[in-house]
Amino acid sequence: MSTIVIVILLLAMLTSLAIGLYHLLKTPDERDKGGQVVKALTWRIGIWVVLFGFIVLSMKMGWIKPSNSVHPQKFNEAQLERMDQSDKEMDQSDKE
Repeated sequence: MSTIVIVILLLAMLTSLAIGLYHLLKTPDERDKGGQVVKALTWRIGIWVVLFGFIVLSMKMGWIKPSNSVHPQKFNEAQLERMDQSDKEMDQSDKE
């Protein structure tokens, strides 16, 4: 459910950007001195604020969960072992 809302909001942002680009690229005699461009970009900013708020709300409600990379202290032991092993391999290659 939340991924559908996020995708819809991202598509709305892209549409708003496309509309702003269309109005920006009009020939000079067809332009309305940038009013439509500003309106389209204002819509995009508003959509971004709604998207950001929805993502924060979704995380607080537990609908989506951040990955471990967001909380490095919650790495599991397998990830720590891989990191240690990678460090050892790098040290060995430096010695050679």
